[in-house]
Amino acid sequence: MYGILTKLVAKPGMMSELLEFLEWDAEVARIGEPGTLRFDVWDVPDQPDAVYLYEAYSDREAFARHQAGEPYKRFVNVIEPELLAEKHDFFSAAHSIVTNADRIG
Repeated sequence: MYGILTKLVAKPGMMSELLEFLEWDAEVARIGEPGTLRFDVWDVPDQPDAVYLYEAYSDREAFARHQAGEPYKRFVNVIEPELLAEKHDFFSAAHSIVTNADRIG
C-alpha cells in the first residue's frame, strides 16, 4: 500500500466548503478509483477548522491515476489557494510495512 497523511486547516469561515469538497472527492474515489483503498477525513480535537486526511492506494500507479482526476486538479488549483490556511504533510509517498487491511490491491 502507498499512503499519505495530511493535516488541512481551513481559512476562517471556509470549513463547510472544504468538507463539501472532501466528501465529493471521497465519493469520486469510491465510485471510480478502484486503486484508492482509503480516503478518510478525521476531525482534529480542539481545532474546529482542521481535519486530518488519510489516503491509501494499492500502489504508486493508483495514486498517479488519482492525481490525473478532476478532484485532485481542483484541490491543487482551487481548494489549496482559496480555502486552506495551512497544509502539513505528516507523511507522503510512504509505503505500508504492516497492515491489517482486508483489501490490498
